Amino acid sequence: MKEYWNDLSSSQKTKLIFKLILGLFALIFAIRNWQNTEVVLVFFKMQLPLTIIIVLCVAVGFALASLFDYKKFRVKNKEIEELKIKFENLLKSKPEDK
Repeated sequence: MKEYWNDLSSSQKTKLIFKLILGLFALIFAIRNWQNTEVVLVFFKMQLPLTIIIVLCVAVGFALASLFDYKKFRVKNKEIEELKIKFENLLKSKPEDK
C-alpha cells in the first residue's frame, strides 16, 4: 500500500483523501439515521437498519470506484514501462557521433 501511495501524483492523493473524508461523512450520516427500514429485494422483503443500507451502498460504490481507478493506474504504469523500453532501444540503436 505504501508503494501505491508513493506512486500517486499529488492530484490522485488529493482525490483519495477527498474520497476518505466523504466516506467518513457518509458513515456519520448513517450512524445518525439508525432506524429500521423495509427493503424489498426481487423475491423477498426484510427489515434492515437504514445505517446498514447506507454503509453497504457507500462501501460497494467506494470499492468499485477504487477498483476501476486501480486498474487504470496499473494500465498507465504498464504503458509507461513499455515506452521506457522502446526509448532505451532507440537510444541503443542510434549510431554514436564521433
